[in-house]
Amino acid sequence: MTKQSIVIAAAVAATLSSASAFADLTANLGVVSDYVFRGVVQTNSAAGNGGIDWSDDSGIYAGVWATNIEGGTASGLEIDLYVGYGGEIDDFGYSVGYTHYGYTGDFDSSYDEVNLGGAYGDFSVDIAIGTHEALTAGGTDDDYTFVSLGYGSGPFFASYNAFGGDWGGAYLEFGMSTDIGGAEASLSVIKGEPEDNFTGIGANTSDGSTMVFSISKSFDL
Repeated sequence: MTKQSIVIAAAVAATLSSASAFADLTANLGVVSDYVFRGVVQTNSAAGNGGIDWSDDSGIYAGVWATNIEGGTASGLEIDLYVGYGGEIDDFGYSVGYTHYGYTGDFDSSYDEVNLGGAYGDFSVDIAIGTHEALTAGGTDDDYTFVSLGYGSGPFFASYNAFGGDWGGAYLEFGMSTDIGGAEASLSVIKGEPEDNFTGIGANTSDGSTMVFSISKSFDL
């Protein structure tokens, strides 16, 4: 499935800036050396991604985001749909939303999540409460939680991330980002691997340490 937690992180960050930062309609394009979502490698090579976001000065936002995925004999597209609301109380930013992760091909079955986010100063927290549809007919859905505790200062960022519920495992992610000609470039290292999550047909294995380079650009429509 940084995006890197883009759904919640972007919403919370927006609430901490001026209302004028809410463009009515924006698009984004990017490429990553490996698509890693919540500690699990989702491709065997580089992946391209893109999305469209709508937001209103009231704090309501919605969007769609997609990327190519592949693993083993399975490949296709991941298509995410999300909607939510972001606001702020004094210097504390918050958001609440819903995300649906869908897939073409046989890579995986769908995920549905309620997303909660908060940010204060350099610190942030993202919480997802979700259900993973059973891979086979008559199977049992998985209920899970995901918590990410983040810190960012200047170009540097780091986070501790852990699963709960029917899934387990935790990992660390740290790195840095910079602006290159109006595009955002980042280099991150992911250490550790969740033990039991993302058991989809296309989920790839990892040796527990992954380095990811990404570059993306957003623009108004």
